[in-house]
Amino acid sequence: MKQVGHDEAWDRDLFVLDAASPDDLPISFSLPSPRFVCLIAWDATGATAAVIASLARRLLDAGAVYLCAWGPDSQRIHDTIDEEAVGPNPLAEVDRVVMTTWHSDESLAEVLQFVLTSTWPDEPYTEGCGATLGIAIGSPQWASEIRQAFSKPKEFIERQLANG
Repeated sequence: MKQVGHDEAWDRDLFVLDAASPDDLPISFSLPSPRFVCLIAWDATGATAAVIASLARRLLDAGAVYLCAWGPDSQRIHDTIDEEAVGPNPLAEVDRVVMTTWHSDESLAEVLQFVLTSTWPDEPYTEGCGATLGIAIGSPQWASEIRQAFSKPKEFIERQLANG
């Protein structure tokens, strides 16, 4: 995991983690802020539910408060994160929620723009949310695209807006 930039608009440090497979991801995630936004770019079609749930639990335990899933089978990643976030006995009334989205019909560039401009955690989680982590699993090309966007977020967003 490497810091590649800083987003001045949200005051978040930007990190990228490039893993060949879910097995190559760390057991625990340690970022300099107690809470963070996370993008998972992954073709999870061959992943078991247990593998996805394990990744979701590690991210949630590390402080992920807004998670975006992109790639084939991203809805299943999203749904699994939601299940892990609420646990086996969800309460009827909760005062906070971990935000999740999936993006199956958008390009990675569009999702990166979303992550950099629209990921505001639920109010109880905003304080201490000082990082964004982009995880690419199984695609060095996706990791490179995330790294490029995160290294100069303002310029990336301006290019995206100009390209419409």
